[in-house]
Amino acid sequence: MPWPDILLVFQWWGTLFLVGAAAYPLTRALFTNMGSDLKKGQTPYFFSKAVGLAVVTFLVFLGAILHLISFTQGAVWASMGVVFVIGIFMNRGTKGPKGDKGIILQEIFFFVALLAWTWVKAHEPSIHGLEKFMDFGFTKSILDSRFFPAPDMWYAGTTINYYYFGHTMMAVLTKLSGIDLTYTFNLMLATIFALCATMSFAIGRELTKNLPAGKAGVWGGILTAFLVTLAGNMQTIYAFTIGYDGENVKPFWQLLGKMDLNRYWYANATRFIPYTIHEFPSYSFVVSDLHGHVLSIPFVLLAIGLLIAMFSTIKSYKNFQFSIFNFQLVFYGFLCGVLLMTNALDGPIYLGLLVVILGISNFQFPIFKWKTFGKQVSVVIGAAALTSLPFLLHFKSFVNGIAVNCPPAFLANTKLGPILFEGVEKCQHSPFWMWWLLWGFFVFCGIWGIWGIREMREKKILVVFFFFSLALLIFPEFFYFKDIYPMHFRSNTMFKLGYQAFIMLSIVSGYTIVKLFRKKLFLLLLIPQLFLISIFPIFSVRSYFNSLRTYESIFGMNWFILQYPDDWAGIVWLNQHAKNSPVIVEADGDSYTDYDRFSAFTGLPTIIGWPVHEWLWRGTYDVVAPRREEVRKIYESQDLEETKNILKKYSVTYVIVGTLERQKFQNIQEKKIAALGSAVFTQGETVIYKVH
Repeated sequence: MPWPDILLVFQWWGTLFLVGAAAYPLTRALFTNMGSDLKKGQTPYFFSKAVGLAVVTFLVFLGAILHLISFTQGAVWASMGVVFVIGIFMNRGTKGPKGDKGIILQEIFFFVALLAWTWVKAHEPSIHGLEKFMDFGFTKSILDSRFFPAPDMWYAGTTINYYYFGHTMMAVLTKLSGIDLTYTFNLMLATIFALCATMSFAIGRELTKNLPAGKAGVWGGILTAFLVTLAGNMQTIYAFTIGYDGENVKPFWQLLGKMDLNRYWYANATRFIPYTIHEFPSYSFVVSDLHGHVLSIPFVLLAIGLLIAMFSTIKSYKNFQFSIFNFQLVFYGFLCGVLLMTNALDGPIYLGLLVVILGISNFQFPIFKWKTFGKQVSVVIGAAALTSLPFLLHFKSFVNGIAVNCPPAFLANTKLGPILFEGVEKCQHSPFWMWWLLWGFFVFCGIWGIWGIREMREKKILVVFFFFSLALLIFPEFFYFKDIYPMHFRSNTMFKLGYQAFIMLSIVSGYTIVKLFRKKLFLLLLIPQLFLISIFPIFSVRSYFNSLRTYESIFGMNWFILQYPDDWAGIVWLNQHAKNSPVIVEADGDSYTDYDRFSAFTGLPTIIGWPVHEWLWRGTYDVVAPRREEVRKIYESQDLEETKNILKKYSVTYVIVGTLERQKFQNIQEKKIAALGSAVFTQGETVIYKVH
């Protein structure tokens, strides 16, 4: 890794360190009942960066959305100061950790993970493909906004109608670090990777540290970190067959023969069951989209860690501290609100998980009475509602209800309360053998653990994690959240629920393996399954990053500079000269193409961007199609007045005429466009006109 990139990593790490340091006192207060390592400063510190990112980002977000304080670097520093003061107040009367050795080792662990994945990512750093245009555009729009919600760069005149708290977190870190987003986009991916690895290590270590095997906590932490962060599923068994093409999936036992390891396509592990998506963190870290489900990982692990701190060490009501527990409940509710704003379904999922755990605890301890249970749930829901209310006031859900999978014919196309019954053609079920290849390893570990480990039955929270995760996996077989997709109608439901199930089941599996690895039968059955899930990153990293042969850079725009040099110069010009988020016009094109690149990489709103995305976010294509036609008229209509009226309708300031505009609009009327404005930037084929 060249020195300029190493220095950027150190600068970025320093920013993260400051956020974590500011939140460490608050983190100690939250995790005060997590194990005996608190005095050494070991367990809570792993969670401090996530606590800081959640609270600092929320304070910045709240100030900007209420128009109390604009989004500046000073606002970020002030928010960090508030977090630090709150933490000191919550820790009043308690002593700090006796030594700093544990904290130093943890910080080294985090830095090594951050540096390692930055190095991996630098072998293919392109901000290109899949959802990267969208994620970059959202973050750039937020970064350049004084107040929130930020403009939607692909639907001029409106604000972002998406769960964008995670993108705000990325903008906050970018603003604080002073590094350009073209670098921090890739550094943020490495950050999520490092947080995932270190926080899952902390969770695994906490759960296994008291097991009798030597160094069980350390090995439990390492195994849990690997399972959560890098493992895949048993679909990799197809690497040892002749393989299949496209969606023509056949049972692996029908494809036995001469294998070709180079033919295996890693992405099939996430699109195995027809018309569904079942991703997991390892895949996400490779394909490098900074979507909501990825940005929420630190908050998900923080919620799980907090649940373990709250419940796994309760032995009797005599040593139960209500004041600490109530504070944890309020923060957990806040965290559910943050999860809702980051990756919508994560909020209800982890709220539901807490309710289940509280309900079970109601039968376990005398202090848990139903009245108390009701109050506790109300506190959490209230905190979540207050946290997310400023966001929800500006957000319109694009989920149209809960629909029944395979509805009975006599109820087809009807609605009973919130339950939808669509047509009988909306019927998909997962073949069991496919489902088992995806989830069998985790089910094996969970069931064996429940029946074979007395301590696991005592750690009822792991049992809850297991059965709650199974419920998440079974849910899409009977219900789905309705969106716009006709054939993939349950794919997003399976994707969002399965992602969380994977994380929780990985934690359960890590505990089971560490506890039972000396049992011969268990080990015999485990090894082939563990092998299959462990080899996934070998295939994915080799494929996406070209076997790590060529180190490029952390900078994510070299591909664009090589492919569209004139457009890049125009984007740089707009980023330097366009103020107060003026509206631009550029060629619109299908989602997941290079169209709408100016709006994506400047954050400036255009009349219409990727159409399927806006169709999803706006709930109907009826509002998308007219805008696409108006963009066509701006470029191809010979009617000067009609073009003027469209430009005036959307308060357009700049019209882009570049490579893709000339490709798409064969009858482009550039003389007309020139008559409506003046060329303020020209390089090669790219011209930017400023409308009079």
